[in-house]
Amino acid sequence: MILRDYQEQSIQDLFSYWQEEKGKAPVIVLPTGAGKSLVVASFCERVCKESPHVRIMVIVHSREIVKQNYDELLQNWPQADAGIYSAGLKSRDRNSQIIFAGIQSVYNKIYSFPKIDILIVDEGHCIPRSADTRYGQCLKALYLCNPRMVMFCLTATPYRLDSGSLISGKGAMFDGICHCTELKTLIEQGYLVPVISTAGEKKIDLTNVHIRAGEYAQNELAVAASDPLLVELAVGEIVKYGKERKAWLIYCSGVDHSELVAAEVRKHGVECKVLTGNTPLEERDKIINDFKNGKLRCIANVGVLTVGFNAPITDLVALLMSTTSAGRYVQIVGRGLRTYPGKQDLLLLDFGNNVLTHGVLDAIDPIKKNNIFNVASNPPPMKECPECKVIFHARIMKCPSCGYEFEIPEAAAAHGTEAYSGPVLASQQQPFIVDVKDFWVSRHKKHGKPDSLKVSFFDQMDKEFSMWLSLDSASAYAAEKSRAIIKQFGGKAATVDDALKEHFNWRKVERIRVKPEGRFFRIDGFVFKKGEAMQQSLIDGDVT
Repeated sequence: MILRDYQEQSIQDLFSYWQEEKGKAPVIVLPTGAGKSLVVASFCERVCKESPHVRIMVIVHSREIVKQNYDELLQNWPQADAGIYSAGLKSRDRNSQIIFAGIQSVYNKIYSFPKIDILIVDEGHCIPRSADTRYGQCLKALYLCNPRMVMFCLTATPYRLDSGSLISGKGAMFDGICHCTELKTLIEQGYLVPVISTAGEKKIDLTNVHIRAGEYAQNELAVAASDPLLVELAVGEIVKYGKERKAWLIYCSGVDHSELVAAEVRKHGVECKVLTGNTPLEERDKIINDFKNGKLRCIANVGVLTVGFNAPITDLVALLMSTTSAGRYVQIVGRGLRTYPGKQDLLLLDFGNNVLTHGVLDAIDPIKKNNIFNVASNPPPMKECPECKVIFHARIMKCPSCGYEFEIPEAAAAHGTEAYSGPVLASQQQPFIVDVKDFWVSRHKKHGKPDSLKVSFFDQMDKEFSMWLSLDSASAYAAEKSRAIIKQFGGKAATVDDALKEHFNWRKVERIRVKPEGRFFRIDGFVFKKGEAMQQSLIDGDVT
């Protein structure tokens, strides 16, 4: 099997994790669309060829993913001794070396299987907290049958959809993260498409929608989302923006709501099918197959196509629902990130304030569960252009789409807000303003070169933006530019030693302007205190 670099590295990191005895149950974090099925297939082939007596079980929560993983293995390794145990797929193979199983079918049948040596859990974020769940019962039985069993999990978000970590806290089944590939890396390398995020003219009014058990109350959300005017205007925008797009996925807030949305779509002459948990399996399969093959343009679904749905043709995702869970948000939008012939990007139409709440996908750290914002008390990290409705980070002062320019707020008024921590996508490489919470000055050593002065600024989230001043450089030009920066700070230092002694008396920098340059950033301006003009820096330097 031919793997991409990050796929190969994920397997190597998994083996290293076990060999170094860091634990028995690590997590591999790969973005939606990164090819987790191929990673599973390659791992199984390597292990089974090297150890013919090892038995592997791959468990997931849905029959579609069971079949998807099974097909991926046989497509790449036709000789594999593999089988399926799934009531939904009408197969109950217990004796193959590699078993692909649905958790609903297998959790209480473990004792009827031969001893399992390696357990693989795909889409691990679907695992509930409690050990009394099917996953908990299954794992307990597997360890009783073989205490030496090892396991690993694959997921795009190593926290459950209700925000509980997979590797810590009560009910954690895994003990660490052995590999993580970031979404922005795969977008930059062309393995996934970028996202164009656009807000709707009219959005769901969440005023009377309560949050219960960490998520919006489903019945109240469905009522709010079913407002006739909202449905009419939202579908009108979907049809307008989707005119040149091939496949639309609409995420709705309830069964009745999905029927309203689908009916409105049909009024525009576009065929749209409804897909819910109540849809009969044969009908469900036909709808999905027609969508994947381009025979059906639009699906209005409720909680069905959130996880594990693979349809690369999808180039428009519309959110007529709201969620407080960054995990659920990442999974839903991830359905449209895969590449497809002629597909340039994914258009995200958000009518539920999800982008404003959580940020665009590659701004979310897949490791930190604190990306699950308390939407009732935390200000959103994004803002919306009043002209073209494109959404981007709150610190970008010029719309990357239409060029609309925002007024730079007074430093005092901006103080305490969440500082922008970097551009979202390559198309949004615009200068942005960062509120400075603290700064630090230190000596920077680099082999074979004179010491330089590292000046680090920290935003409200403790992200570091730094610049290097070559005060001791043999180049008179570089040294003079560095001293000019020191003068802006109110200092007189001519050397690194001088700067380390006097920097405590420098003027306080309240804000900096940062310009993205590829994978790095450059500081090109400062605001020292309220009322002072922006001072442009006179030195070029990479900023991390």
